[in-house]
Amino acid sequence: MNWVDEVMESIPDWSKDIKLNLDSVINRSVLSIEDTHAVALSAALASGNGPLAHLIQIDETFSNFVHEADAAKTASSLMAMNNVWHLYVEMTGDPELKGSSSGLGMTAYANYGGVSQKKFEMYALAASIIEKCHSCVKNHYDVLKQEGVTVQELQHVGKITSVINAISKIAPPIMP
Repeated sequence: MNWVDEVMESIPDWSKDIKLNLDSVINRSVLSIEDTHAVALSAALASGNGPLAHLIQIDETFSNFVHEADAAKTASSLMAMNNVWHLYVEMTGDPELKGSSSGLGMTAYANYGGVSQKKFEMYALAASIIEKCHSCVKNHYDVLKQEGVTVQELQHVGKITSVINAISKIAPPIMP
């Protein structure tokens, strides 16, 4: 059984729309298979759902895409730090703080976690949506549009992220 079917079985009947949407956004994605699963992995990690992230990583469909899985994990971990910093700066409203450097290292951006910039930005966008960092979401979105990603594809990143976030709120963790 693949991770989508396993998760769908765990979703309570009162959340059947989430179940239907999970099937739709993963099994009928406009993104490539590897990007669909990497976006889901990044969103699962950003939402704090380790068991779901583990299921996605060990799934036969995604297990051949090691570089994308590693990049999704890298993007999610960087955004966990970066999104909080940018939200903090935004919340203070202090122009002096806004103009200063965070001093937080992000060396993984030098090689985009081992994948193309387009892929890495897509995974970072998913994590930033979960973390609700307005400036980060806008920045990743704009970079992806410049990289030639269509609005339909960007919409799909948002839909995958939304469904994964909802699962993390309502479905019990599934231990493999």
